Amino acid sequence: MPSSRPAALIVEDQPFVGMVASDILRESGFDTFHAYDPADAAEVLEQHPEIEVLVTDAELQGERGGLELAHRVARQRPDVQLVVTAAGKELTPSEMPKGARSLRKPYASGELRTIVAAKSLLADA
Repeated sequence: MPSSRPAALIVEDQPFVGMVASDILRESGFDTFHAYDPADAAEVLEQHPEIEVLVTDAELQGERGGLELAHRVARQRPDVQLVVTAAGKELTPSEMPKGARSLRKPYASGELRTIVAAKSLLADA
């Protein structure tokens, strides 16, 4: 039986960081799914159309694969809220898909909660 809770996909190649993000989102009322690279993420998104939020590391395994994933999801699933995390540098708006939010690592749990909650606030406006 499908869950009535919103769902989120965390794409992170560092397992501990992914677990922390998952814990934050579960505490915020989300069911969570995990992927470690863009190919796995595409498969999870295809299998779970209920996913409403994608949180991805911009630089998966040292490349820009997560940022490319965010752009692809923005084109294919514009209903999905995008949060792109990055360590070391701030992502510029020109690098991001339209409507995506960036979050610099390490981030506090409240920062991720606030960004994800912003989607429901905008939808209610």
